[in-house]
Amino acid sequence: MGHRLSRIVTRTGDRGQTGLGSGLRVDKDSPPIETLGAIDELNSWIGLLVALSSSEDTREVFTLVQHDLFDLGAQISVPGTPLLSRAHLSRIEASFERMNAELGTLKEFILPGGAPSSAFAHVARTVCRRAERRLFSLTQLEDGADGLAPPVGGEPPDEDFGLAYLNRLSDLLFVASRIENRADGRPDVLWERGKSLGSGVTA
Repeated sequence: MGHRLSRIVTRTGDRGQTGLGSGLRVDKDSPPIETLGAIDELNSWIGLLVALSSSEDTREVFTLVQHDLFDLGAQISVPGTPLLSRAHLSRIEASFERMNAELGTLKEFILPGGAPSSAFAHVARTVCRRAERRLFSLTQLEDGADGLAPPVGGEPPDEDFGLAYLNRLSDLLFVASRIENRADGRPDVLWERGKSLGSGVTA
Protein backbone atom coordinates (compact mmCIF):
# COMPACT_ATOMS: atom_id res chain seq x y z
CA MET A 1 0.00 0.00 0.00
CA GLY A 2 1.45 3.38 -0.98
CA HIS A 3 1.67 6.43 1.20
CA ARG A 4 -1.71 8.16 1.41
CA LEU A 5 -0.08 11.56 1.96
CA SER A 6 3.11 11.58 -0.08
CA ARG A 7 3.24 15.39 -0.39
CA ILE A 8 2.05 18.00 2.11
CA VAL A 9 3.24 21.12 0.27
CA THR A 10 1.77 20.94 -3.25
CA ARG A 11 1.61 24.65 -4.22
CA THR A 12 -1.51 23.86 -6.25
CA GLY A 13 -3.66 26.20 -4.14
CA ASP A 14 -1.55 29.32 -4.49
CA ARG A 15 -4.06 30.94 -6.87
CA GLY A 16 -7.09 30.59 -4.62
CA GLN A 17 -8.37 27.22 -5.77
CA THR A 18 -8.24 23.75 -4.28
CA GLY A 19 -9.26 20.23 -5.27
CA LEU A 20 -12.10 18.10 -3.96
CA GLY A 21 -11.76 14.36 -3.59
CA SER A 22 -13.78 14.00 -6.78
CA GLY A 23 -11.00 15.76 -8.70
CA LEU A 24 -13.04 18.91 -9.23
CA ARG A 25 -11.16 22.16 -8.61
CA VAL A 26 -13.13 24.90 -6.87
CA ASP A 27 -12.52 28.32 -5.33
CA LYS A 28 -11.36 28.24 -1.74
CA ASP A 29 -14.40 30.23 -0.63
CA SER A 30 -16.89 28.02 -2.48
CA PRO A 31 -19.74 26.44 -0.47
CA PRO A 32 -18.16 22.94 -0.38
CA ILE A 33 -14.87 24.32 0.93
CA GLU A 34 -16.61 26.58 3.45
CA THR A 35 -18.49 23.51 4.70
CA LEU A 36 -15.38 21.35 4.83
CA GLY A 37 -13.55 24.12 6.66
CA ALA A 38 -16.27 24.39 9.31
CA ILE A 39 -16.23 20.63 9.84
CA ASP A 40 -12.42 20.64 10.07
CA GLU A 41 -12.55 23.46 12.62
CA LEU A 42 -15.17 21.53 14.59
CA ASN A 43 -12.98 18.44 14.57
CA SER A 44 -10.03 20.47 15.85
CA TRP A 45 -12.01 21.91 18.77
CA ILE A 46 -13.27 18.43 19.62
CA GLY A 47 -9.66 17.25 19.57
CA LEU A 48 -8.89 19.88 22.19
CA LEU A 49 -11.85 18.73 24.26
CA VAL A 50 -10.59 15.13 24.08
CA ALA A 51 -7.06 16.22 25.04
CA LEU A 52 -8.25 18.14 28.14
CA SER A 53 -11.15 15.94 29.24
CA SER A 54 -11.23 14.46 32.73
CA SER A 55 -13.85 11.92 31.64
CA GLU A 56 -12.86 8.66 29.99
CA ASP A 57 -16.37 8.36 28.58
CA THR A 58 -16.06 11.78 26.93
CA ARG A 59 -12.71 10.86 25.40
CA GLU A 60 -14.04 7.59 23.97
CA VAL A 61 -17.27 9.08 22.63
CA PHE A 62 -15.65 12.07 20.95
CA THR A 63 -12.69 10.19 19.52
CA LEU A 64 -15.26 8.19 17.52
CA VAL A 65 -16.97 11.47 16.62
CA GLN A 66 -13.69 12.74 15.18
CA HIS A 67 -13.58 9.71 12.87
CA ASP A 68 -17.21 10.34 11.90
CA LEU A 69 -16.42 13.93 10.96
CA PHE A 70 -13.62 12.77 8.68
CA ASP A 71 -16.13 10.47 6.99
CA LEU A 72 -18.57 13.37 6.63
CA GLY A 73 -15.81 15.46 5.05
CA ALA A 74 -15.14 12.67 2.56
CA GLN A 75 -18.85 12.52 1.76
CA ILE A 76 -18.84 16.24 0.95
CA SER A 77 -15.58 16.05 -1.00
CA VAL A 78 -16.84 13.17 -3.14
CA PRO A 79 -20.60 13.73 -3.58
CA GLY A 80 -22.63 10.55 -3.62
CA THR A 81 -20.39 8.79 -1.08
CA PRO A 82 -22.80 7.81 1.74
CA LEU A 83 -20.49 7.32 4.71
CA LEU A 84 -22.59 8.52 7.63
CA SER A 85 -25.53 6.22 8.27
CA ARG A 86 -28.40 5.65 10.64
CA ALA A 87 -25.96 3.58 12.76
CA HIS A 88 -23.69 6.62 13.26
CA LEU A 89 -26.67 8.75 14.25
CA SER A 90 -28.01 6.08 16.61
CA ARG A 91 -24.63 5.77 18.32
CA ILE A 92 -24.40 9.45 19.29
CA GLU A 93 -28.08 9.52 20.24
CA ALA A 94 -27.40 6.62 22.62
CA SER A 95 -24.35 8.47 23.98
CA PHE A 96 -26.49 11.55 24.57
CA GLU A 97 -29.15 9.58 26.45
CA ARG A 98 -26.56 7.77 28.59
CA MET A 99 -24.56 10.88 29.48
CA ASN A 100 -27.57 13.12 30.01
CA ALA A 101 -29.16 10.58 32.38
CA GLU A 102 -26.27 11.22 34.78
CA LEU A 103 -27.05 14.93 35.08
CA GLY A 104 -29.56 16.89 37.10
CA THR A 105 -32.46 18.79 35.55
CA LEU A 106 -31.65 22.32 34.43
CA LYS A 107 -33.77 25.19 35.74
CA GLU A 108 -31.80 28.02 34.13
CA PHE A 109 -29.70 28.60 31.02
CA ILE A 110 -26.00 27.73 31.25
CA LEU A 111 -23.19 30.17 30.49
CA PRO A 112 -20.16 28.79 28.63
CA GLY A 113 -17.44 28.32 31.25
CA GLY A 114 -16.35 26.41 34.28
CA ALA A 115 -13.61 23.87 33.67
CA PRO A 116 -11.41 24.58 30.61
CA SER A 117 -12.62 21.41 28.92
CA SER A 118 -16.23 22.45 29.54
CA ALA A 119 -15.61 25.85 27.97
CA PHE A 120 -14.01 24.22 24.93
CA ALA A 121 -17.00 21.89 24.62
CA HIS A 122 -19.16 25.01 24.33
CA VAL A 123 -16.87 26.43 21.64
CA ALA A 124 -17.15 23.14 19.75
CA ARG A 125 -20.94 23.26 20.16
CA THR A 126 -21.19 26.69 18.53
CA VAL A 127 -18.83 25.69 15.71
CA CYS A 128 -20.95 22.57 15.22
CA ARG A 129 -24.01 24.77 14.73
CA ARG A 130 -22.13 26.77 12.11
CA ALA A 131 -21.04 23.57 10.35
CA GLU A 132 -24.68 22.47 10.34
CA ARG A 133 -25.73 25.78 8.74
CA ARG A 134 -22.99 25.54 6.13
CA LEU A 135 -23.98 21.96 5.28
CA PHE A 136 -27.63 22.92 4.98
CA SER A 137 -26.75 25.80 2.64
CA LEU A 138 -24.64 23.42 0.56
CA THR A 139 -27.46 20.88 0.26
CA GLN A 140 -29.84 23.68 -0.74
CA LEU A 141 -27.53 24.57 -3.62
CA GLU A 142 -27.02 20.99 -4.71
CA ASP A 143 -30.62 19.84 -4.51
CA GLY A 144 -32.71 22.88 -5.30
CA ALA A 145 -34.93 25.08 -3.22
CA ASP A 146 -36.47 22.22 -1.24
CA GLY A 147 -33.12 21.20 0.25
CA LEU A 148 -32.70 18.00 2.24
CA ALA A 149 -34.74 18.77 5.32
CA PRO A 150 -37.25 15.92 5.86
CA PRO A 151 -40.80 16.57 7.08
CA VAL A 152 -41.13 17.03 10.83
CA GLY A 153 -40.79 13.59 12.38
CA GLY A 154 -39.62 12.15 9.07
CA GLU A 155 -36.58 9.98 8.40
CA PRO A 156 -33.83 11.48 6.20
CA PRO A 157 -32.78 9.49 3.14
CA ASP A 158 -29.71 7.29 3.62
CA GLU A 159 -27.30 9.80 2.12
CA ASP A 160 -28.62 12.73 4.16
CA PHE A 161 -27.62 11.75 7.70
CA GLY A 162 -24.92 14.44 7.86
CA LEU A 163 -27.38 17.18 8.78
CA ALA A 164 -29.11 15.09 11.43
CA TYR A 165 -25.73 13.97 12.78
CA LEU A 166 -24.47 17.55 13.26
CA ASN A 167 -27.77 18.54 14.85
CA ARG A 168 -27.49 15.74 17.44
CA LEU A 169 -23.77 16.37 17.90
CA SER A 170 -24.35 19.93 19.06
CA ASP A 171 -26.72 18.58 21.73
CA LEU A 172 -24.15 15.97 22.73
CA LEU A 173 -21.48 18.68 23.09
CA PHE A 174 -23.79 20.63 25.40
CA VAL A 175 -24.17 17.57 27.61
CA ALA A 176 -20.40 17.01 27.46
CA SER A 177 -19.83 20.53 28.77
CA ARG A 178 -21.86 19.65 31.86
CA ILE A 179 -20.14 16.28 32.24
CA GLU A 180 -16.75 18.01 32.13
CA ASN A 181 -17.69 20.45 34.88
CA ARG A 182 -18.95 17.61 37.02
CA ALA A 183 -15.78 15.56 36.43
CA ASP A 184 -13.76 18.61 37.51
CA GLY A 185 -15.84 19.07 40.65
CA ARG A 186 -17.45 22.29 39.43
CA PRO A 187 -21.11 23.30 39.22
CA ASP A 188 -22.73 24.49 36.00
CA VAL A 189 -22.25 28.22 35.41
CA LEU A 190 -25.85 29.42 35.45
CA TRP A 191 -27.24 32.55 33.85
CA GLU A 192 -28.66 34.87 36.51
CA ARG A 193 -31.54 37.03 35.36
CA GLY A 194 -30.79 40.72 35.82
CA LYS A 195 -27.28 40.12 37.20
CA SER A 196 -25.59 42.51 34.78
CA LEU A 197 -28.14 45.24 35.52
CA GLY A 198 -27.19 45.15 39.18
CA SER A 199 -23.44 45.23 38.59
CA GLY A 200 -23.15 48.97 39.13
CA VAL A 201 -22.45 49.71 35.47
CA THR A 202 -24.16 52.88 34.31
CA ALA A 203 -24.82 54.11 30.80
